[in-house]
Amino acid sequence: MNNQAVLLSYLQTQLALDNETACFCASLFSFAEYKAGTQIIRVGEMTDSMQLILKGFVRAYYTDENGCEITKCFAKEFEWCGFYSYLSDESSPFSVESLEETVAACIKTQDIRMLSTKSPVMQEKINTLINKAFISVDKKNYAFANKDAQKRYLDFAKENPEIVRRAKQEHIASYLGITPSSLSRLKREMKV
Repeated sequence: MNNQAVLLSYLQTQLALDNETACFCASLFSFAEYKAGTQIIRVGEMTDSMQLILKGFVRAYYTDENGCEITKCFAKEFEWCGFYSYLSDESSPFSVESLEETVAACIKTQDIRMLSTKSPVMQEKINTLINKAFISVDKKNYAFANKDAQKRYLDFAKENPEIVRRAKQEHIASYLGITPSSLSRLKREMKV
């Protein structure tokens, strides 16, 4: 299937849009291909679009005061990245990097805003996507406040087995707030 067909299928099945609405929405997207290791968004950059991953795997991260990269989140097929541009008119506080060869469907922030003002159905769909992203961040914050590293890893592995298979250990460790050596030790102790 070509990129346009994959996008249209997503809009019809995952977002449950009727054919006419899905075709109109699909016409607003462009496509981008990234080699593994490409900086899709750089920290401090003003972005004007959101991206739906059609193929591949990315992570968002920032660098802490000690120069260590901290993974904020991951996105794989049929997940979104670049919400920050929609929610804020500020420059991005983090970078987004492709971890594998990636194909993304890109839609301009102004087009998303236009869709949400013209269609209550689209406003609801967009709100659902944003709420899902917020809940994910909130769950991570809760885990950091209330669970030890082993429990955070076990819960993450249970909820995200594909990410555990595809991501580098150092990226998972930074997402969980531990060092790669601590993650290795935890896995050895649990015989994972």
